[in-house]
Amino acid sequence: MKISITTWYGMACMLLLTACYSGKRAQFQQQVEAAKTIQAADQKTVNDTRQKVDDRLKAEVIDQNIADSINNKIARYAADLDSFNKAVQFVDDKGTASGKDYRRNKTQLDSSIAFMERYKTGQNYRLRRFTMINEALDVIVNQQHMFDLAAFFGPGKYEIPEDKKSIAQEAFAPLIDSLVKFYNRYADVDKKATLVILGFADGSGFSPESEIATTLVQLLKDPNAPKEKMNQKLSELRAINIGDLMEFSLDQKIPQFKSIKDIDFVFIELGKGEEYPSKKITDYKTDDERRRVVLLFWNILPK
Repeated sequence: MKISITTWYGMACMLLLTACYSGKRAQFQQQVEAAKTIQAADQKTVNDTRQKVDDRLKAEVIDQNIADSINNKIARYAADLDSFNKAVQFVDDKGTASGKDYRRNKTQLDSSIAFMERYKTGQNYRLRRFTMINEALDVIVNQQHMFDLAAFFGPGKYEIPEDKKSIAQEAFAPLIDSLVKFYNRYADVDKKATLVILGFADGSGFSPESEIATTLVQLLKDPNAPKEKMNQKLSELRAINIGDLMEFSLDQKIPQFKSIKDIDFVFIELGKGEEYPSKKITDYKTDDERRRVVLLFWNILPK
């Protein structure tokens, strides 16, 4: 039986296409296997970092504001990982399908492969930033970020006396030094530092004739304000007062920063009123000086 040249040509083309497709399938399989290794590593990093945030929050070494900011950052990386997972799954499903099915999905396969390559290229970028987040959580613990400042506030007071400001700055010094050191360690990363200052008050009331009561009534614009509301305002004033002193102390450290133009700090100053500063302490009294405190938390995150 004679076979025409046209038939021979068609058979040769089919063989060539089959060989090319077989090569493509092998290439897809290699890319999927490599991607799955990255998937596992990145998922573990996301899970471990989330767990560390939860552990630090329960241990009261970070507050909810810091935890939320870190978790929001992790969520962005997790969303990228989810997109990567979907691209890998699509290539795994369709890249090994029949030749006809492959041709039908070729455009989306090419797009998925391109996304996988971009994600893999950014692996060092992500690792650097996750390392930064985890190191910040560890530095916070090691540097004892939580300060008991009751010595600076008497009952019904919110301003640090001039003769105690230098003592307060000395108390802040280790925290600020660790913050500057950490900031400089990641001089190559576009980042933002957040300082959270939480003021607290004890459960005592106020004499209507006292100076602080007059001040609080004026600020609240409420002559009938209950003591809880007045203590909430008092705790807010304490947080602001300490925040101002912290900002002044940081300004003195500007020459120690490697890049002044990259200094980006956000201060969050909140009054917590008569809330207990620590869940670990179970024997607080109404006029307990351990409740007249300001707690300080900091974190530096990649933008």
